[in-house]
Amino acid sequence: MNEQSKLYQKLVIASLATSLTLTIASASAYAEVSTGSKSQATAPSVNVLELVPVRTVAEALGAFIEWDEKTGAAKVTKGSTVLILKIGEKNATLNGKTIDVGQIVQIVNGNMYVPLGFINQTFASHIGWNNTQNKMIIAADDYAALASSFLKELNQNNMDDAVTYFGSGLKQKLPPELLKKIWLGPQYFGHLKQQISAQVDRNAVHTNVTLKYATEKVPGPVEIIIRFDKNGLIDDFYIPPILPSVTFNKPSYDNPANYEEKEVVIGDGEFALPGTLTMPIGEGSFPVVVLVQGAGPNDRDATLGAAKPFQDLAVGLANEKIAVLRYEKVTREHNLKVALNPKFTIKNETVDDAIRAVEFLKGVKGINPEKIFVAGHSQGGYTIPMIINEDKNHDIAGTIILAGPSEKFSDAIVNQSEELLKRLKSLGKPTDAAEQSMVMWSSIAKYVNDSEYSIYNLPKEFPIPQQAYWFFEQRNYTPAEVAKKQKGSMLILQGENDWQVPMAQFENWKKSLQNRQDVTYKTYPKVTHLLTEYDGVSTGADYYQPSNVPLVIINDIANWIKNVRK
Repeated sequence: MNEQSKLYQKLVIASLATSLTLTIASASAYAEVSTGSKSQATAPSVNVLELVPVRTVAEALGAFIEWDEKTGAAKVTKGSTVLILKIGEKNATLNGKTIDVGQIVQIVNGNMYVPLGFINQTFASHIGWNNTQNKMIIAADDYAALASSFLKELNQNNMDDAVTYFGSGLKQKLPPELLKKIWLGPQYFGHLKQQISAQVDRNAVHTNVTLKYATEKVPGPVEIIIRFDKNGLIDDFYIPPILPSVTFNKPSYDNPANYEEKEVVIGDGEFALPGTLTMPIGEGSFPVVVLVQGAGPNDRDATLGAAKPFQDLAVGLANEKIAVLRYEKVTREHNLKVALNPKFTIKNETVDDAIRAVEFLKGVKGINPEKIFVAGHSQGGYTIPMIINEDKNHDIAGTIILAGPSEKFSDAIVNQSEELLKRLKSLGKPTDAAEQSMVMWSSIAKYVNDSEYSIYNLPKEFPIPQQAYWFFEQRNYTPAEVAKKQKGSMLILQGENDWQVPMAQFENWKKSLQNRQDVTYKTYPKVTHLLTEYDGVSTGADYYQPSNVPLVIINDIANWIKNVRK
């Protein structure tokens, strides 16, 4: 017997001994997953010597199975693990090496069976099996297995079984028939094939499982994030866009000795958000900046490509004894639930959470409640006048607009498209995609500016139907015009190499607010929309080169904050 077989035998014996001590109470720590005919529930079995159907169990764990009729062999692949099983043999091949299965591989009613303990050892899982009910049992804290099993049901179009993984709130909003309509995996990337990896992490709101799969239609891996609530049930799931894999480099000014970071929760209830509070080291009553993200389902670091501008700002300002609060955007942490709200607004998306963040900070030890600032980037900057209007208690000491549009949103996106097209042409780059985008955004602007339509009469032909209400609800909002009537210290920063919010938007801020004496303006020649520097002409491709927020921006923000008097 080889060393691996001896180890396997020891694991089986140890696991069997443990299984004999299980009580009915401990069985409640497992979730039963239907994988066959249903019968009356009994105490679940976790006998590692139990023979279990390979396809049923392996697919639920995210493995991909290929059957060779000629040789009677099954190839089971999950990530870097490749297992080959043959009918009638007691040995198998695992990653090119021969191992002992423990029992002869059997075929029963057309299904291949092997011992449960062998499956658990091979795939590092912790599942059990209820032989009476023909059900797989997954430990309540085995989130990777639960997420994989849920995606197996989606992949096989078993929506009735898929919704059994949902918490009560999501189950009510997303019944099987609606889940079938919104699950567009087969349309966009085809069926899920083998699982490449599964990573579990926790924040202050969810336990998150990030699964990567090879698929039919997409050459690279597709990532799917499943979010579990405190009860171990699915609260949301999210498919990030498929983007090039790049590496973020920490800035030279990131000195961990100067700060500590705490996981916090912004708001409460169904849409609570996890966040990070970066506090300078030392005693004191520190000023603090709330960072508000731009458009899209952004994370707390405002990650895009190889840049994390919000993380850079947090560690950079900590050196200046200024705290920073950043948080996951609601459209990322609660992506699915947000998408199910047909009347979701920009206030819901951005403004409400910024106000909740300010309210939270008022009660944090070490924070000066008289020195709470709000900095909005891109769409976050666009909403700064909205945030000021919602600050009913006048808790905000000052605001910062970082590359924020000053015009109506529909007009600003047309301006953005025009600028990108101009830059691509000047560089001799292909413009097909940019021209198509220009047509779409121009069409959106035309609809939004047409008085025939409103939130009560949305155009049926709107290019992005699911976002029609969002666009029309804010169509009369012009940030610079609202800011004209406001007062309070404001800093407006703009990169001159920004195509997403071109300099025309900045000039409009200056023109509109020319009669205000409490606004400071600064521009930076090489700075792009990500608040990082680029020597060439920025078109978005540069976002995938490692870059950081330059110290000059951090110093300008810090000096301005230190000079503000509320």
